[in-house]
Amino acid sequence: MNTPITFNLAIGSRKPHSGTQKICPFCHPEKLTGIMEKKGDIIWLMNKFPVFEHTWPTVIVETSDHNGELSTYEPEKLHEVVSFGLSHWLKLESDKRFKSVLYFRNYGPGSGGSQRHPHSQIIGLENYDYRDNILGENFLGSLVHEDEDCYATISDYPLSCMGELNVTLKKDASPDRFADTIQTLARFVLHDFPLPCTSYNIFFYHYMKHIHAKIFPRYTASPLYMGYRITHVMDRDSKKRMMETLASPKYFGD
Repeated sequence: MNTPITFNLAIGSRKPHSGTQKICPFCHPEKLTGIMEKKGDIIWLMNKFPVFEHTWPTVIVETSDHNGELSTYEPEKLHEVVSFGLSHWLKLESDKRFKSVLYFRNYGPGSGGSQRHPHSQIIGLENYDYRDNILGENFLGSLVHEDEDCYATISDYPLSCMGELNVTLKKDASPDRFADTIQTLARFVLHDFPLPCTSYNIFFYHYMKHIHAKIFPRYTASPLYMGYRITHVMDRDSKKRMMETLASPKYFGD
């Protein structure tokens, strides 16, 4: 049985939300506090609202452009953002304060995020190892793309949602094509996923000596999953059409 992590509602109720706030806090870097590092317009800082107990929560403000988005970043910006996040996440994994470290980002109204401004999060977990909830099978599936640095699949054993997409970085490979592949799949989710999607999550995992990313299309959750934790995959014909679209010139095709 998974052990729950405690969410502090008193702190959570004070968090600003893009839908209600008048001013975006990330658009005014001169007012930000707890800054640990800056690189160009990327800012890494402590999260002012530590809603999860026994954690060390941080935020990466990815760009000064409030309307920017990972799926539309120019290649140089994309590579800079992903490399910055990966390097700090992996470095924190060696910090003895933490049992494990999370790295993820949200996009869209259905993603569970509170801010529209492009950002990601790195959270050190003092007493929780997220890998206890993961199996190697969760990263296996039908191949939709492979290059010299990474490969991407449609998950045959998803963690939670139908159409879950995996990207695995090969050993000693460059993270740039890894980032390119993640961006392409995020673009696919927003524009051509079989179900209408305006939101997604990207989660990173360091599991069995490999770095993986999962792109979660966000749509209304299945009652089977919510009530019974029964995951499901799409029918064969829909999956075939999805793979054909990803193989087209619009995405991974030549």
